[in-house]
Amino acid sequence: MAGYCLQMLLEGIRILDFTQYLSGPSATRMLAELGADVIKVEYGPKGDPSRTLPFVSSNGSSSYYTQQNRGKRSICLDLGSTEGCEIARQLAVECHVVVENFGPGVLERRGLDWVSLSQENQGLIMASISAFGKSGPLAHLQGFDLIGQALSGMMHLTGEPEGAPQFTGSPISDCAAGQMLFGAIGHALFHQQRTGEGQYLEVTLVDPLFAMHSIAVQGHSASGGTWSQERSGRQFSIVVPSGTYRGPQGWIVLQVLEPQWQRLCDAMGASQLGLDSRFATAEARVDNAKELLELVEAWMQTFESDAALLAHLENERIPAAPVLSPEEAMVHPHFTERGMVRRVEDPNFGEITVTGLPAKFSSVSIPDTEPLAPLLGQHNQQVLSEVLGMSDKAIADFEDADILFSESAGSSE
Repeated sequence: MAGYCLQMLLEGIRILDFTQYLSGPSATRMLAELGADVIKVEYGPKGDPSRTLPFVSSNGSSSYYTQQNRGKRSICLDLGSTEGCEIARQLAVECHVVVENFGPGVLERRGLDWVSLSQENQGLIMASISAFGKSGPLAHLQGFDLIGQALSGMMHLTGEPEGAPQFTGSPISDCAAGQMLFGAIGHALFHQQRTGEGQYLEVTLVDPLFAMHSIAVQGHSASGGTWSQERSGRQFSIVVPSGTYRGPQGWIVLQVLEPQWQRLCDAMGASQLGLDSRFATAEARVDNAKELLELVEAWMQTFESDAALLAHLENERIPAAPVLSPEEAMVHPHFTERGMVRRVEDPNFGEITVTGLPAKFSSVSIPDTEPLAPLLGQHNQQVLSEVLGMSDKAIADFEDADILFSESAGSSE
């Protein structure tokens, strides 16, 4: 693709992608953006269920699907049939990586599990993503993003102290798991390239969020169980003053650690606050958080605009930011300049805006032309002939027998 370096980081790496919805597809999307040949196996006849998620165009194309599956090739198989599973097996053993998010036992019953496939390709990497993993007392349960947020302890810490636990507006369990899987696959590929050895790796929706606890786990343990982190509303309970404040026009976030505390006092024109016994230490500021919040917020109201307040805080080297809506963030110069906002010409929607690759590599540049998301089964012929050497007649026979499906043939309706 124009705009990329001569050799992409993952050029020549072939990945078979059985995943659907968000967590798995978001990981393989990033691998595709680094040059991997990602073959998306969709379960026929209707394919990835995310094809029906908002927003759907007049001819049935989904913007949700488009964002997470750009640059992939789609093959649509009846994985409930012996023949469909055999085609999938043959493709898998010709790949460097297989990514899946089926429930426990599903792949084993189809002969598509890592133990079976690695007997034919000892260098194969199989990456699994699920709610709770393939083992443990919760392995049999189905789970989605909110389940991960709840079980990890993250929801317990989010919301007003006397209110209900709150989930985040974006699916952080799915997204964290996808980004964790992306990184894990990269390390497994590094090991594979050095040693020739494959391996099985696993990421869940709940583990990455649990691992994000910076103090809740070790703090409770280190205090002998006498301290627990709890919901604290818009004020970060363990580092004060840090949280969400009402500015002259909208909401402003401050995060003031010990090195910034006196600077904030000086910026407020109230240097004496740094010596005030109510606020002189980190512990005292936590104990008097409500009173300090009111003081800071009242000072903020003296500015004529949020922009003026933020400029003053920046000049005084106080970490601060406006609380942007997604609509405001997607036109912010920082995100546009860094390629986090990408405009894709989609044959069904026209030009739509999608999110970009969150990791930056000096050898990879943003393409001049963005790759498209595939139609259902668009690459049946191409993949099967190229990877397996299958004849046109054999492919046609599988289509006639409803083992292969494609949108162009109307089989996705």
